[in-house]
Amino acid sequence: MYDTIKIVKQLNQLPIQIMEETKEPFEWYGLLWKPKFNKFGYPTIYYSELKNLKLIIRGNELTITNSLQKFYMDNNYNSFSYSQVIEAFKKLNKSLPFNIYNARVKKIAVGIVIQEDAEQILNTWVSFSNKKGFPMLSRNKRYGIKYFLTEYDIKGYNKTTEVKHHNNINLDNNYFRFEVEVKRINNVNRGKNTIGIYTVQDLINPIKYKKLANYLMDKYRKIEKKPSVNLKDTSLKEKRLIATFKDMEILNSIKKQHPNSYKKDRIQHNKLLYKLNDANYQNSIINKLNQQIQFSINN
Repeated sequence: MYDTIKIVKQLNQLPIQIMEETKEPFEWYGLLWKPKFNKFGYPTIYYSELKNLKLIIRGNELTITNSLQKFYMDNNYNSFSYSQVIEAFKKLNKSLPFNIYNARVKKIAVGIVIQEDAEQILNTWVSFSNKKGFPMLSRNKRYGIKYFLTEYDIKGYNKTTEVKHHNNINLDNNYFRFEVEVKRINNVNRGKNTIGIYTVQDLINPIKYKKLANYLMDKYRKIEKKPSVNLKDTSLKEKRLIATFKDMEILNSIKKQHPNSYKKDRIQHNKLLYKLNDANYQNSIINKLNQQIQFSINN
């Protein structure tokens, strides 16, 4: 369920190369560290990589960012269970010269993947907290939608397309990923539904893990969605009426030039949408998301 993390650790002891402000790359605990210089030629940070994770030392502070799931299993389109999260942090802890569990958490992202047509889901999204979503583009085509908020971002996207375009991997099925990135960790540490995420130890607390799962689902439910219309048993006349109300240029022309007909058509259109609304579709998506979350929690 976890994806991107940002954790920070104060180092009690720096490698001698950093203390001497070396300008050459050096090895420390099996990792190659490289300096980055300011305009005066002095090293300001030292950086390294641990598989997918990015590591930066600035002063005596080490920051670790990027996808925990990709660090552990090289992708984030498979299920990432609670037991695997524990193993991922164990692996990270063994790779670094300090106790990772008391490192401070600055940011986290939680997400889930289901086998579903992403475009069909995204076509029902209208807004979140009255904010319009921005298209996520790849090769000039939309493959997802993202909502930018002050303390967190929300996004849903076609995982099959993203993996193909970014990693040149062909997945056998259509996958949809829903994700919430908590940009300010205080967002989950206050209010009546506080979760209490302060250190890495909190991220492996099973009760807090379940609360984050509920947090993720709560955000999905709060996305305003338009009705999903089942057209299978719809007459040609009804389909034409629906099509007319989707074309704003034609609709505004009818409204201006034929106001009485517009009023009658609008009443019929609203009745038709109510009759055809396939509420079972949204329920099935929520059920699929819940099933994957429960799998993550219980495995």
